[in-house]
Amino acid sequence: MSRNELSLLFGAGDVSGWTSTGVSGFRGLKPTAAIRELIQNGLDAAGAAETLPARMHFEIADCSMDEIPGIKSYRKAFNGIQNSLPKIFGGTLPDNAVAITDDIKRCLAQKTCKVLYVRDNGIGLDKRRMCFLLGDGVSVKETGAMGSYGNGHVVAFPASDLRYVLYGGVSGGNIVASGHAILASRENEKKGKPALGKDGYLVKKLCSDDLLDRYIFCENEEIPKLLLDQLQWIQSQWGHGSVVAIPGFNHFNEQDDASQSNLRNMVFRASACNFFEAIYRQELVVHVNAGGQTFALDQHNIVDVLEEFRLEKRSPDSFLSGNKAYEAFLTLRDGREVEIDTPMGKVGAIIRYPIEGSTRTDLCRSGMWITDSLPRFRNQFGNVKAFHCLLLLRVNKAFNRLVRKAEGPLHNELHLRQLKPADRKQLGRVFAAIRDQLRKEVPALDTETFRPSDIFLLPIGGFAKGGKLPGYKGVASTVRRRKPGSDTGGGGGGGGQGRGAGSGRGRGRAGTFKKGGNQARFSAVILPTGARACRTLIVPEEKLPRGEIRFAIDESIDVTSDSASSEAYAILKPSTIRVNNQKIRDDQLVKKIVSKEVRKDGETEVLDEELVLGILLGEINKGEECLVELEYSLPDDLPLTDDRPVVLKAELLRRARLSAEPKEQ
Repeated sequence: MSRNELSLLFGAGDVSGWTSTGVSGFRGLKPTAAIRELIQNGLDAAGAAETLPARMHFEIADCSMDEIPGIKSYRKAFNGIQNSLPKIFGGTLPDNAVAITDDIKRCLAQKTCKVLYVRDNGIGLDKRRMCFLLGDGVSVKETGAMGSYGNGHVVAFPASDLRYVLYGGVSGGNIVASGHAILASRENEKKGKPALGKDGYLVKKLCSDDLLDRYIFCENEEIPKLLLDQLQWIQSQWGHGSVVAIPGFNHFNEQDDASQSNLRNMVFRASACNFFEAIYRQELVVHVNAGGQTFALDQHNIVDVLEEFRLEKRSPDSFLSGNKAYEAFLTLRDGREVEIDTPMGKVGAIIRYPIEGSTRTDLCRSGMWITDSLPRFRNQFGNVKAFHCLLLLRVNKAFNRLVRKAEGPLHNELHLRQLKPADRKQLGRVFAAIRDQLRKEVPALDTETFRPSDIFLLPIGGFAKGGKLPGYKGVASTVRRRKPGSDTGGGGGGGGQGRGAGSGRGRGRAGTFKKGGNQARFSAVILPTGARACRTLIVPEEKLPRGEIRFAIDESIDVTSDSASSEAYAILKPSTIRVNNQKIRDDQLVKKIVSKEVRKDGETEVLDEELVLGILLGEINKGEECLVELEYSLPDDLPLTDDRPVVLKAELLRRARLSAEPKEQ
């Protein structure tokens, strides 16, 4: 078969619209997610080939639509889908299906399109690796590789308006190529034949009767020119490697600036902020060819690139911000290396102190940043000077593998609950050991108790009697008030006006905690009615279809706090809560599942506990008064005695009404 005769082959499959689980889950992601996945795969492949540094080349080129391999069969499939989908959905397509259909129509109507090429010098794709790459959720990562989810390649599909990605590999002197389009199901044009599934493969033949040898791939001169030119370049320059080609490239849906020069900024930001360790250790070099220029990112200019983004306080995606990445790099370059003994062996770390700002610990694995939210670490360093730490999982392979198992599909958070109980307990013990050792490595704060002589208190109920204030731990310093989960000032409640912000993670309908973006304008007055009880009158300044109230613990209770205390919320006692003198239902409680350590028979166990952190108030009109009465307790990890007074800050959040939820009267 000549390369001009190659077609996308669609096998039988289940009925599927445009909402393929993998693609839909990644559709709204920012560029960093796709770039991270592409670089991670290249770094893995170079490590397997023992050809570090990994070399990644990003390039955009123009391509005639007729040059895209299999485009005739793609058009035929798309026309059939347009005829079939209205029948599936009863005549009307969902909004997301209309949007995807419009993107494909617009791209197919053009004479040319953009193609993003990503080349690497890794071990390359042979037939076996190519077979698994085209699978869904099957991983063939080499030992020590970074990825743990085999369907990570799906992250790149939303970057193509055609939802079509091409692959090529040079390995052992052989060249092989394929393609994968994720579309939707359609009726078979051959009467009496089963419906065709969503997946189309650019291969010579589908062999559905063989599980591990399902495809006959095109090789060598059979490979379409669009891929062959790239593969021949790889063969001549490196001898082995692979290429990913994304036709109909939409600049990762960043429509504000779709210029070629912007590719440099997107790739360099994602590379520098997430692979600063690999680049600094000369394990990764990134090249971008854009606008007729070639840009390189390596150990010589990594600090300059990070400085470009160091003013970025908030990350535009779910990864590390430019400011935090720059601070992490300084720790890598200037910090002190230590070895920490754990139940799973030694773990390497780098510590830097003193620092400006709050204590933070970042976890890097195999050169890639993973997360700065670690189990057993929150609010645990209030008695030592502020420091920054990098945990570098390189030598300890067992710990490395266990962390990899706990990572989510984007490798930017840890989910201990997805581990087996024994692994969860083991991982908790290791992080607890690291935490305890870090406390010893960093100098303790000087502590003193003081009693101001020239200050009187004026609470809501009138003048305070006495005049004594509880002592603080540490040296007095200026504290910038911040909302939990936010880097900016503000805060509501306490008799004033403000905006609330939520933070945290939960599970289930009542456990969804959103960070920022849903604050409501309101006024509130909080009146203490007991040691751990209060009455709150809250008045929104806008209509809320579904309001939620929480009570954050004022950060000024402990000026030595090591973080913004995004989890420092009062734990509400459900039986004591009354809203406008009425008891509330269980489905009005906003809950969160947390893990805590419990000592039993000399062993430490990790148990899940359900906490109530908020109340759903339902629909509230602008200016409508809402009276909330309750009792509460404080989180276990706050270093406060039972008789220590605290200040609560009310937070009113704007939450969308559930589609199946009736309006509350």
